[in-house]
Amino acid sequence: MFITSSEIRDLTSFEEVRELSDTDIKRYIERADAWIRRATSRDFSETENTFIQADMRTATLLLVEYIWYWDNPEPKEEAMSHDEIIRLGSFTVHKESARSGELTGMDELDFILKTYRYKPTVGLFQVLRKG
Repeated sequence: MFITSSEIRDLTSFEEVRELSDTDIKRYIERADAWIRRATSRDFSETENTFIQADMRTATLLLVEYIWYWDNPEPKEEAMSHDEIIRLGSFTVHKESARSGELTGMDELDFILKTYRYKPTVGLFQVLRKG
């Protein structure tokens, strides 16, 4: 985990998230970590790279807020509306760019996830014979 429950409380833009129990926040953090692993096809839990750690911390915070937001019934009603843009705390979600389980529609979060997504590369291996 890249962020603690107390850091989530300090950094969240939602008063309701701030009031969640440690157990509930940890559950949201675990869900966010799992989302990051699925979206990037990578596990960064052992990384010592401070830049990656900072990005994963930001992504985890944003995902905790995002998952909490969509777990509530009111946002589901809002999602049914024909509005293309939804305000999520201090962020904007673009419904047309959100894809279930892949992209969230939050530009900053999606950019982080895309940056660290595993990209297999195909290389050429050639054997040369003398003679």
